Amino acid sequence: MRGPAVKWLLLGIAVMTAALAGGCSKTTEQGPPPSTVTFELRNDGVPSVYLFENCLLDLTITSLAEPVHVIEREGPCGCDCGESSCPVCGPCFLGSREVAGGAVVSEYWSAVSVTYESAPTGSCERKHTLPAGQYRIDVPVYASAEDTLARTGARMATQSFVLPAPGDSVSVALGVSP
Repeated sequence: MRGPAVKWLLLGIAVMTAALAGGCSKTTEQGPPPSTVTFELRNDGVPSVYLFENCLLDLTITSLAEPVHVIEREGPCGCDCGESSCPVCGPCFLGSREVAGGAVVSEYWSAVSVTYESAPTGSCERKHTLPAGQYRIDVPVYASAEDTLARTGARMATQSFVLPAPGDSVSVALGVSP
């Protein structure tokens, strides 16, 4: 065998080896890498507001392209399907995060959607770069730390944005000045 035939044979052996090992195959997505968007969550009001955090800030990102759908975010300790072993994750913060009047909290988001696949160690994440288009972020905002922990009485701070985001930044107003 020569040239292309050898390459196809080697590729076939690699795919079969991965399948027999029971692991996920590495994402083969083409195109530019996803951008990292910084959500600037700003409290323009006077009193503090509170956000719920469970490893990640509680927020929802929605694609406004038809069909409108919620984007599954990366977990804080996800395992890429291309990895042969996954790190062991420790505990992370669970609770209320205060945003004082006039303060800004930055939340970083890799503009990908995530799907999960079975793997020998449980599940793994496959990341898909999101296309340019219209999106929306919704952030539940609470008036007190107690409401945050009970997850009651939230109002929604909402901001539409486009990808790619100008300057890779999106400003979201959490509080309104009196």
